[in-house]
Amino acid sequence: MDKYVTSKTGVKVYRDYRDQVTIDKDNPLLKTKASLPRETYNRGIIKGLSRFGSENSEDIKTWNVFRSLQLNKNMKKYYGLIGLQDDCERMLFWGMDADTCKFDKDLKSVLDKIEPPTLWTVQQTEPDVVIIGKNSVVFNESKLGKPEANIDAWNRKDEFSDKHKLYRKNAEKYFKKSFINDFDLQGRRFYQLVRNYIIGSSFAEKLNKKFYLTTLVSKDNKAISGLSHKAEFDLFCSNLQGSSTCYLLTWDQLDS
Repeated sequence: MDKYVTSKTGVKVYRDYRDQVTIDKDNPLLKTKASLPRETYNRGIIKGLSRFGSENSEDIKTWNVFRSLQLNKNMKKYYGLIGLQDDCERMLFWGMDADTCKFDKDLKSVLDKIEPPTLWTVQQTEPDVVIIGKNSVVFNESKLGKPEANIDAWNRKDEFSDKHKLYRKNAEKYFKKSFINDFDLQGRRFYQLVRNYIIGSSFAEKLNKKFYLTTLVSKDNKAISGLSHKAEFDLFCSNLQGSSTCYLLTWDQLDS
């Protein structure tokens, strides 16, 4: 039996997602995340396989890169790319500590205020990677995409619902008035970045640390707007109050 199945779109999906993992492949955290119903394909020839098994899995690439940096004690490389001097104390993947496999209690308390479980009944936000240092908190949002394609990087297609009203309210603390006045449009355009910025800032404040937001993108594709990822990201940053602590990196910078 082949190790992978090829989907109708030509993407390889491995039967055992661990064939894609290059480090700490038997970590219980991976198994917990991969076994969630929403992380399993539900139709077609790849039905029943884990989304972790996709050759284009952002989650697995994120794990391979950041878990390697963590276990090899090489976080200085990452910190250096964003001009930050700090020492990594803990790292969360999708909200869970990679060493204890437990969801972080402080992060959960922040999420419950911004995304009340009574409204966010399906899933609360799961930040890709949270790097907790002695003096800083870095939220990292990861994106991959087909080379030279325009991808849905950070936008939300659907209209906002009542549950997003708290995001608009919380955004007033961090974003310019012009952005707030046009939140139904601009908030959707930069939806994933907005969520990470608000949640990350609140989490860092709770820990009494400085907040940084980084996004990892492929250098060979663009945002759905047609702009380069950098141009789109810079536009997001221009809507923030005060000085920005946001950085855009490419996978090549970390893989090199």
